[in-house]
Amino acid sequence: MELVELADHFQTDKGTRTGHAHNYAVFYSFLFESFRHEAFSMLEIGLQRGGVEAGASKDRVGSDVPSIRTWLDYFPKAEIFGFDLSDFSHIHLDRFRFFRGDLGRGEDLDRLAGNLPDLKLLIDDGSHASFHQQFAFLKLFHKVKPGGFYVIEDFHWQPPFETDLPPCHKSAKVFEDFVETGRFDIPFAHPDYLAAVASQIQHVFIHRNNRGGIDSWQTKMVAIQKKA
Repeated sequence: MELVELADHFQTDKGTRTGHAHNYAVFYSFLFESFRHEAFSMLEIGLQRGGVEAGASKDRVGSDVPSIRTWLDYFPKAEIFGFDLSDFSHIHLDRFRFFRGDLGRGEDLDRLAGNLPDLKLLIDDGSHASFHQQFAFLKLFHKVKPGGFYVIEDFHWQPPFETDLPPCHKSAKVFEDFVETGRFDIPFAHPDYLAAVASQIQHVFIHRNNRGGIDSWQTKMVAIQKKA
């Protein structure tokens, strides 16, 4: 089965049928097909729809991991890690390991990084709050191997609690501006560190579409490729 078929089969909204049906799988298959059968490690942040971003308790117990199942099938030799505020520790799958933590807590992200191998692929499908997206990117980009990808999904929507987080620019603007200027404008990070991160980036692939509950074409995700 191809990636779109797998996403629909396992009922992840990265496909064409479930939830907002963003159809990111088409974009992913274009970028990832060349290493589909390689052995590597990847991380996905955010494992099931309906978490705190949708008003659920932080103590929610997740019922399934649809996108993880999709990746396990699409990448048959990959070791896959998951990170979420909700509890998925009861889900046991071959080649899958779960870590629980908060995207807004530096110590949780540092602990996660310390337990991960180097990654070929990291996908942030977490809270979608701009602060969380940028904070996690700055904390975890160093775990991506040269030539690997750091992907951030769903720039078009932010959760209501974003106003309670440290102020920052919307993530779509941050990465669109980076493509134009080669510089990051992230107010909570030191300029020298931002420059160091920027120097490691080979490409930023910007994906726009008008699916998923929106009525216009918007920047919805980016795939950041590290220099080889």
